Amino acid sequence: MHKQQILGSGIILGTILVLSLLAAGVTRHRESAQGSGVGLLWTDVTLLVAYGSAGILVWKQRSAGTIAATMVGAQIGLLVGAVAIANHLIEAFVPARPFVLVISPVLLTLALLGMAGAAAWERTESLALAVIGGVCCAIVATLITLCFAISFNLLFAARVDWQLREAFAASGMIDRAGFRVKNILEASSEILVRMPLFATCLAFSGAVIQAWMSRESRRTLVLGARFLAPILFAAGAAALWHANAIERTARPPFVLSGVLLTGVALCAAYPIWSVFHGSTGRSRSAGDS
Repeated sequence: MHKQQILGSGIILGTILVLSLLAAGVTRHRESAQGSGVGLLWTDVTLLVAYGSAGILVWKQRSAGTIAATMVGAQIGLLVGAVAIANHLIEAFVPARPFVLVISPVLLTLALLGMAGAAAWERTESLALAVIGGVCCAIVATLITLCFAISFNLLFAARVDWQLREAFAASGMIDRAGFRVKNILEASSEILVRMPLFATCLAFSGAVIQAWMSRESRRTLVLGARFLAPILFAAGAAALWHANAIERTARPPFVLSGVLLTGVALCAAYPIWSVFHGSTGRSRSAGDS
């Protein structure tokens, strides 16, 4: 079986598993699908059908460039999914987390999504295929995350209910389990939409930076970017740190600027490494000859 067929089958099976887990939760706690829960359920089903359709497209793919981009994205998507699982476990078992532990998985995810676009461009030299690679990365990561998170929330209901106790008290619902499943539906719809959108932006940014650095003849500019990226990252991290220390209503400008600066810096990380690693490798080869 070809690689793209294995990947497509995995996406389809992952989609079916997520749908089955959601169906099991709603069937056991029907109050979760009442009121706004009905809309959330149908939103999740519609989005997951789109994910499954993407898996079918991957399975039927015959273009060598597209296959290369999707395979790169899928491999990095496994890493993003692992980061998400680790973050979910930390949230569950470390109630009082320091800010560094909160923001680190987010920044690592941004870096990996940017890397997916840069690595896909490196293999295909196409911005469109780089974006496809990023979206494939997001699809794989999202399905892994949802399979684990929904299973965890259904199996460890008591712990999850304790974490959601304040939100449940403010919700006005009577059935605690129904509220938990409704929260699953809402969180699922958010990640199903946001991950591909973030991946599109970050993969495109990573691919553009990779293309510029790979084709830039003046190495001094690339060297300058190598020193500018850590400065941008430090400035963005400082903005996020400051946002965490002030009132919630005053946070948006600092959060937006922090995410933008760190996102650009992290998208440049792989291209910088790739260009200089490649240059070093070529220099050594020339010396050996």
